[in-house]
Amino acid sequence: MKAFRLISILLVALMTVTGCDFFRSIVGKPTSKDLERMKQEALEQSRKQRELDSINRAKALELEKAKAAAEQANLLDESAGRFHVIIGSFKVDGNAGKMCAMLEKNGYTPKIIKFNNGFDVVSAAAYNDYGQALKTMEDIKEFQFCPEDVWVYDINQKLHATR
Repeated sequence: MKAFRLISILLVALMTVTGCDFFRSIVGKPTSKDLERMKQEALEQSRKQRELDSINRAKALELEKAKAAAEQANLLDESAGRFHVIIGSFKVDGNAGKMCAMLEKNGYTPKIIKFNNGFDVVSAAAYNDYGQALKTMEDIKEFQFCPEDVWVYDINQKLHATR
């Protein structure tokens, strides 16, 4: 019994002196130093990843702005005319492009005008003379693909997104 007591006391004393790291190293588990090093490595990796994500977001935003500016510059040439014959207004991306393809197939040179409210409108033609725009609007209504709500937009209204 005294031997068991002695071994128990020595075991308790050994545990208090050496701590958990001793036993963790015996069974092959990481010690507190290893855990701290792994924690620091994870924090450093996380910091680097946040930095890369931030750089990638900035590049994507810059690319998106450049693309939007180039698209807007190509889409609405205000010197082409003051009055635009609008054949459709679209909120869903791609629908304006489909309407442009339909107009091109029928001999028009369409333009897409981005409005401040998020809609893309398709201009079939642009004129400086309001009468010509009305005549073209009536001509376009003869096509089977043409919707009923064709209208003339005056760019002086400034409803469109500016560069």
